[in-house]
Amino acid sequence: MNYYDLAIARKSVRSFTAKKISDKLQSEIEDYGKHCECLTPGTAVEWRYFEGDVLEQLSGCAGYHGFMVEAPYYMILLTEEKELALENAGFVGEDMVLKLTQLGLGSCWITILDGAKLKEQLGIISDKQPAALIAYGYEKAELGTMRIDIKSPSNIQMKKRSGLIAPKLYIEDAVYEGKWGIPSQIDLWPRNSNLYRALIAACCAPTALNRQPFRFIMDGHEIYLIILQDEMTTEENRALNTGIVMHHFAMVMTRQSGLHGTWNLKPEQKDLGLPEGARAVGSFEI
Repeated sequence: MNYYDLAIARKSVRSFTAKKISDKLQSEIEDYGKHCECLTPGTAVEWRYFEGDVLEQLSGCAGYHGFMVEAPYYMILLTEEKELALENAGFVGEDMVLKLTQLGLGSCWITILDGAKLKEQLGIISDKQPAALIAYGYEKAELGTMRIDIKSPSNIQMKKRSGLIAPKLYIEDAVYEGKWGIPSQIDLWPRNSNLYRALIAACCAPTALNRQPFRFIMDGHEIYLIILQDEMTTEENRALNTGIVMHHFAMVMTRQSGLHGTWNLKPEQKDLGLPEGARAVGSFEI
């Protein structure tokens, strides 16, 4: 897959048609699900797929503070419970999302509110726990797009708007040099360099409620991913966000260039001048 182009092309779709996915295409999706890229290879995961009217079963255990995205298809990623399982789930789930994008399908991450209830209402029998819920299908063409309108943690609505889709984090605002708050010289970088394209892809990563609570700090031959404290992002979503951003960066940095590289998930704890509540969750050698 061309991860760079797919990262830019991907968008959160919240309005789907009733058009059925062919058996052949669904089979391709499920085959791909067995081999998704992962962050921690030792963590066991599995996908479950649902078609038809399951909205009622999802009610009360998933959605944006009561708002559920109605779709003809859903998939749930189950994971064993271990350290960094949710970060890995974000990585695996986003790999699937970009595969769906490549196949011409729309998708949307949906927050899981109660994993145990979700398993019960959908009749899932497994020793693994739900970590990610993704709606998918064919996008409905409309004059405007749907956006999340966030008033407060208890007042989140979906509104239709015309024009561009929700803006992502600008790369100039996302990258610091050496310490927090020191602007990088990113405007001098070649636009076709692997690092620049990997950071662009990372800035296009979806996050819960479009909050984009992450930044990067360049430190010599390493780049640190910083996750910010955000009152509207739960710990579970913070972990999923981490995996999603790591996926966009790593896949473009390595697969597009042929270079080898992985995230160090236990980075050296340097004095990076981070604001209160922020933490370095990983480093990547560049």
